Amino acid sequence: MQVEWKDIYKTGNEPIDNQHRQWFNKVNYFLEASDKDSRCVAARKLHEYTRLHFEHEEELMRRMNYPDAKLHTRRHVETLIHMELLVKQVTDETLVIEKWKEFLSELFRNHIGTEDLKLAAFVTSHKRALKKKPDAGPG
Repeated sequence: MQVEWKDIYKTGNEPIDNQHRQWFNKVNYFLEASDKDSRCVAARKLHEYTRLHFEHEEELMRRMNYPDAKLHTRRHVETLIHMELLVKQVTDETLVIEKWKEFLSELFRNHIGTEDLKLAAFVTSHKRALKKKPDAGPG
């Protein structure tokens, strides 16, 4: 039972794409865990990696003055709340793995496939605009 990486998730921003691939790996490690102990470890690693990845994106949004940063960050907070619930359900042994696979698949489709693609497009256009700006140095 895996979540599949698809090329439609590529943002064109290599650091973000690499982090997304790692995120997929963490999700699949979690989904493939076969006992409570390994699933607990995998859930905690997934939660931690998700948090670190989101911190990286949020720093990028701050540096770039991304206009949708507030909404994007709110989505991060919502996802992290879900990740905390995931860890709790694994610990409590109340986890329904099929529901979480569906949630994680949807997360990738919606968050990466929409929110992160918009962020990456903004970053790319921002970098192009900076390259086109004439040097305003002393003259």
